[in-house]
Amino acid sequence: MKKIFLPLLLCLLLPCAAWAETLPSLNLAGLTDLLAKNKGKVVMLNFFATWCPPCRVEIPELIKTSKAYADKGVVIISLSVDEDPAPVLPFVKKMGMDYPVYLAGRDITRAYQISSIPHNAFYAKDGTLVLSEPGMADESMLKMVIDKLLSQK
Repeated sequence: MKKIFLPLLLCLLLPCAAWAETLPSLNLAGLTDLLAKNKGKVVMLNFFATWCPPCRVEIPELIKTSKAYADKGVVIISLSVDEDPAPVLPFVKKMGMDYPVYLAGRDITRAYQISSIPHNAFYAKDGTLVLSEPGMADESMLKMVIDKLLSQK
């Protein structure tokens, strides 16, 4: 009986372990709630994909910026637009993305009119979208935009 029970138990638990190791998906309503919960902070949304070379270049700057502004009321949230979610979690771990990362629903990409990536959107502390544009954000651009938004009341 023990010889049958243990393999059966493992077969039942392994899918649960794999399921626990996935990134959460986010639709537009969920993103709206997430933005509302972060009202009072500067929020940057970063749209990326694992196969995007400029995204790979930009991510280390986002990690650095996230750490530099962690205690200053700045939140960076990355949203993967990958069609296949399978490579996203390993990519996030490999890149060391230690800030929130979600799989973006199609309704989000439509709402933000994502036609190329990377694409970044910035929200002021009052929750107003102030900038949304494609292209890589380098260190000086990130600092300039975030500092300007932090200085606003």
